[in-house]
Amino acid sequence: MNNVNVHGEETEKLRKENDQLKLEIEYLTHELNASKESRVQESDKSDKRFKRLFNHLTDAVYYFKIYDDGSTSTFIEVNETACQRLGYTREEMLTLSPKQIDGCGTEELKPVIKDVYDSITFETVHVCKNGDRIPVEIKTHRFEVEKEMYLLSVCRDITERKNSEREIREAKEQFENIVESSTNGITILQDGKWVFANKAALTLFDAKTKEELLGRNIYDMLHPEFHMECKEIVKNGGIHPRLYRVWTTLSGREIHTEVVSIPTTFQGKEANELIMQDITEQKKSDSMMIQAEKMNVVGQLAAGIAHEIRNPLTALKGFVQLFRSGTIPNEMFLNIMEAELERIDVISSEFLTLAQPANTDFTTVDIRDLVNDVIDLLDTEAFKKSISLVVENNAIETAVNGIGTQLKQVFINLIKNAIEVMQNEGTITIAFENHEGFILISVHDEGVGMSEEQLKRLGEPFFTTKQNGTGLGLMVTYRIINQHNGVVDVESKVNVGTTFTVKLPLIAEKVK
Repeated sequence: MNNVNVHGEETEKLRKENDQLKLEIEYLTHELNASKESRVQESDKSDKRFKRLFNHLTDAVYYFKIYDDGSTSTFIEVNETACQRLGYTREEMLTLSPKQIDGCGTEELKPVIKDVYDSITFETVHVCKNGDRIPVEIKTHRFEVEKEMYLLSVCRDITERKNSEREIREAKEQFENIVESSTNGITILQDGKWVFANKAALTLFDAKTKEELLGRNIYDMLHPEFHMECKEIVKNGGIHPRLYRVWTTLSGREIHTEVVSIPTTFQGKEANELIMQDITEQKKSDSMMIQAEKMNVVGQLAAGIAHEIRNPLTALKGFVQLFRSGTIPNEMFLNIMEAELERIDVISSEFLTLAQPANTDFTTVDIRDLVNDVIDLLDTEAFKKSISLVVENNAIETAVNGIGTQLKQVFINLIKNAIEVMQNEGTITIAFENHEGFILISVHDEGVGMSEEQLKRLGEPFFTTKQNGTGLGLMVTYRIINQHNGVVDVESKVNVGTTFTVKLPLIAEKVK
C-alpha cells in the first residue's frame, strides 16, 4: 500500500514537472516567435529607410554586374534620381546597361570599368531618353558578392560646373585676344625680368620672338635715370598711371613711353603689369613745339630786354663822356658802373639760357631760385605798367627733378600772361607752398578774369583770351608740366582775377 502511494506521488510529481516544462516551452516558443516578428519588422523598417534614402539622393545611383572583359550586365537597381534625370521609367532603366546611356561610347567606357579595383572617379556624358546630353562626374565602388563582381556608381550632374568652366575659359580666351590685339605694349615684370609680353610689346622693343625678350633684365633696357623710381614702385606696389620712361630696344633704338604700372600675380607670385604707349614721335613733336614757342617767347622778350640793357648802357655812356670831359673817376662812379655792368650780365645770361637748345636730361632744380630768376627777367616789363611782383615764400622744400630751361619757359609764360591781362597798376602775387610731397607755385593776377566756358578751353591750340595771342603758350605749359609728372590748376572770376597753380613732385630724398 505504501509502495502504491509512493509510486502515485512520484507519478503526480513527474506530471506536474512535465506540465511546467510544457508551459516553459510554450513561453519560449512565443518569445521566439515574437522576437522573430520584431526582427522582421525592424528589417522592414530598415529596408524602407534605405529605399527612401536611396531614392531621395540628389545624385543618380546605378548598380550592375561587371565581367572580366570589362563588359557589364543591365542595371540591377537604379534610384529615382537616375530615372528622372535621364527621362526613363524604372522598368525601362532596368533593361539598359551603362554603355547605352554613356555618350562617350562603349570602347572608351570599357577600359575604365575594367581597371576599377576599388573605387575611381572620372567624368563622362550621359545621354537622356530625349537625346539631351548631361555632363556627369562618376564615383565608382567595386565589390565582390559570392565570387561575382558588382559596381555601384554614384553620378553627379556637373552641368553648372562645366558651364562655369566654359565661361571662365571663354573669358580667358577673350582677355588673351584683347591683350594680344592691343596697340599698347602689355608686359609683366617679375623679379626684375620680363616674363610676359604681347605682340605690341615685342614690336615696341624690336623683338622678333618672345624668346628674345622674355627672361631679360629690364634694367638693361631702362634708362638709368628711372632705375631707382622703378625699384621703389615694385617694392611699394600700388597703381601708378602715366609714368614717363625711356628705354633702349634690342636693336639699340631709344624709345619714349608712357607707362601704367598695376600690381598683379603671375604663376602664383607677385608681379607688376606694365601697359606702355609709345610716345617717341609725340615727344619729338612736343620738343619741336616747345622750342618754337620758346623762340616766340624769346622774340617777344627781345624788345623788353633790349630796353632793359639800354638803360644801364645809357648810364655807362654818360659816365664815359664825363670822364672824357675831365671829370676824375671816383669810388661812387665806379661802383655805379660796376653795378650796371653786372645788371647787363645777368640779363644777358638769362636770355641766353632761355634761347639755347633744351637739355632733355632731368636734373635737380631749385624751383624757387628758378622762378626768382624769371621774376628778375620780367620785373622791368611789370614796372612799365606800374605792376608790383610780390613773392610769398611759404615752402621749406623746393628741389624738384626737371629740365630747367623748360620749367623756366613755363613760368615766363604764366607771369608774362599775368602782366599782359592786367591794366595799369596792380599786384601779381607769386606764392610757394609745400603740400604732401609736392611744391605748389601759384601766380595770381588782378586782371579781367575768365568765364567758365573760357576756363574749359584753356590749353587748346589757338584758343586765347589775348588780342594778339596764339594759345600755344599755355598748351606748351600744360605739356611741359605733364612731362614733369605735375599738374596745372586754374581758378578765375570775371573782373576779379585768375590764379594759375603749378603742382610739381619734390625729389623723394628731399621730402621729410
